[in-house]
Amino acid sequence: TPAGRDAVRELRRAVGVETARPTLASLPAGGRVLLAGPGGAWVVAAGGGGRRLGAYVEAAWSPFGRFVVGVAPGRRELVALEPGGDVRWTLARPGPLRLPRWGGSATDTRVAYLSGRSLRVVAGDGTGDRVLAPRVRPVAPAWRPGAGHLLAYVAGGGAVVAADADTGRVRWRARPLAGVLQLDWSGDGRRLLVRGAGGLSVLDSAGRERFELLRRGETAAVAGAAFAGDGVAFVQAARGRSLVWLVPRLVPDGSAARKLFEGAGRLGGPHVSPDGRWLLLPWREADQWLFVRVAGPPRVDGVAGLAARFGGRVGVAGWCCS
Repeated sequence: TPAGRDAVRELRRAVGVETARPTLASLPAGGRVLLAGPGGAWVVAAGGGGRRLGAYVEAAWSPFGRFVVGVAPGRRELVALEPGGDVRWTLARPGPLRLPRWGGSATDTRVAYLSGRSLRVVAGDGTGDRVLAPRVRPVAPAWRPGAGHLLAYVAGGGAVVAADADTGRVRWRARPLAGVLQLDWSGDGRRLLVRGAGGLSVLDSAGRERFELLRRGETAAVAGAAFAGDGVAFVQAARGRSLVWLVPRLVPDGSAARKLFEGAGRLGGPHVSPDGRWLLLPWREADQWLFVRVAGPPRVDGVAGLAARFGGRVGVAGWCCS
């Protein structure tokens, strides 16, 4: 009815981008997007086509996007597979297994994951599984890019720790924020982004705080953050709305943020495109993905109809290489 169509249009004005495309025809910056959740794990190609990998409830890319590591239903099996879906190896643990992350160089990789309260590490070929830390917080560990196997994680007492995953030796320990929720290394491995519920800090490679972008307790909750180009993009949630911000450059006394987008509901992410020019932000209430350009002329695009296409609720696990 006309009244029903008007109600739908009004809802779209309140939540979501009204001009969102009805289907995902292509990614604005190439690469591939990895999804995982109750609807399983999927790889979405640059042209918009999707391939379901299987019923994996969590997933993450390997370096350079050559492989995917996933957690099987029941959370007692770690699975390494190719982006086409072929399984390379599996590893059964008592569990529950959570937050797998794959790091290392092109030829020498490691997988870190949580098993119960402990942090474990296994080689990229599925061998040598061992405990790195017996008690950690439920925060995804973060591998420093490049050679060596330096892993940042949140210890059971709340400190951010960087340790050599092969020897177990702790390189440094820091407490930039209370209640750390996220760790993210810059692409060159020189900085570590640390997100708390209401704070955002950047550490150098030795664990020293270099930038306090947001002070805990003085700002709205930070829902997600990531390095983007020479700066940092982050999402704040306040009074039923989400705001997307960009700090274009990290410089002393000049790291001011500019607002890129504001909308009703809760945005996830951000996930940065392989070329660093776009952000992908899932918008669950609107059943949309929001693409925001952070380099070049401002632009915001939306894509709708994702739940039906990918078999229910799935989260974005990463936007990776070509």
